[in-house]
Amino acid sequence: MTRLKRDPAAQLSLEGAQTFLLGLARARELELEVFAQREQNTSVSALKGEVTQFQLSTQQGVALRVLRGGAWGESFTENLSEAALERALDRASENAELTVPESGAALVNWPPAPALDLSGEGLSGVTVAQKVAAALELDRVAAGADPRVISVPYGGYSDSVRDWQVANTGGLERSAQALSAITEVYPLLSESGQSKMDGDWQFTREFTQLDPTRTALVAVERAAALLGARPAPSGAFPVWISGRAMAELLGLFAPMFSGRMLEEGKSPLAGRVGEVIAAPGVTIVDDATLETGLLARPFDAEGCPSAPLTLVEGGLLQAVMHNQGTAARAGVDSTGHAKRYGLGGPVGVGHSNLFLRPHAPGGAAPPAAFSGIQLLGVSGGHAGANAVTGDFSLEASGFLVQDGERQHALDVFTVAGNFLDLLWDVRWVGADLHWTSLGTGAPDVLVGALSIAGQ
Repeated sequence: MTRLKRDPAAQLSLEGAQTFLLGLARARELELEVFAQREQNTSVSALKGEVTQFQLSTQQGVALRVLRGGAWGESFTENLSEAALERALDRASENAELTVPESGAALVNWPPAPALDLSGEGLSGVTVAQKVAAALELDRVAAGADPRVISVPYGGYSDSVRDWQVANTGGLERSAQALSAITEVYPLLSESGQSKMDGDWQFTREFTQLDPTRTALVAVERAAALLGARPAPSGAFPVWISGRAMAELLGLFAPMFSGRMLEEGKSPLAGRVGEVIAAPGVTIVDDATLETGLLARPFDAEGCPSAPLTLVEGGLLQAVMHNQGTAARAGVDSTGHAKRYGLGGPVGVGHSNLFLRPHAPGGAAPPAAFSGIQLLGVSGGHAGANAVTGDFSLEASGFLVQDGERQHALDVFTVAGNFLDLLWDVRWVGADLHWTSLGTGAPDVLVGALSIAGQ
């Protein structure tokens, strides 16, 4: 019988690449972890009733980590031929010899991960025409919802189907899939020489649950509310922080809860686990098992099973996020927060669905006599927020409020403070959770005072 020779340049599947690499590593007596990922994306944009962009893309590859003498050696490749995979293994092995050993480094055969449905009914039955129609509907409704709409410069439909798997020579082997479908739109409105833009977005795992009409109408309503803005006052004021703005702030300061940041002395929370760091009404949770959460996952980038993690309970700092290495060095168990920032990036620590827990519906209502500033949103976090110190100074939008009633919108102003001081100063927490596209969520909160500076 004649055996067919395998072509070393032929592309393998992700599963085939993983099997090949693990077999090769075992033959060489190497400790190896393989992270493999394939992602298919669709993006559709529309403007003035026409499709301005339609893009389909697929990316896949494998990331390798070889452990030799307590040191990690890393490499990655998007070429899944046997020849390329062998070269990637060689590079990872060589890199391990050049890397400083890391205390606590180990490959682990983790317990089983929870079963999560992150794909819904999938996108296989959704046609290209339906996706295009969603983008066109966003543009049409937003453009026609208010005569003051002069343009809809940003918006469209996007989806992603991500398959990933983690395996190691210690016996670990698991895989998962997650689907997302998203619509977002940002209309620009103008009146009396003043122009304002705001928007809305929707995420779901079921295409049929998308409601482009509602998303567009909410976006126009938000932008319209900002028209007629007047200069903001300057000084320290009580602030009603919208759930959206609070979630944005939480996303900016999520790194301070990273075990990696703590061990490097780059977090103000270093050495403070077990201390009260916030007001009694503040509870912060990271829950990767929340199936409706954008960043849900059954296991992390090292294969560690996901589970809800309460970081702050009633103001008390109970825990921080860890991957396997940071946990070992801290003398605790991994919390399942290993994260890769691209195939070529190192394994770090990152949040999943991170949120400030809302109060139960029917709880205490906000003070009807509230007077101060309502903070709608913040921007400029790349330069104006420091997770090492907790300090922030950010451009913001919002409203002047008197006795619980909005008086008028405010021109762009600056809001400044310290995130931990803000958490200490929380006087009331709302019942409705609002999410950002960063995977962070929060309800409305009231704080005693923040620094406001008008332009």
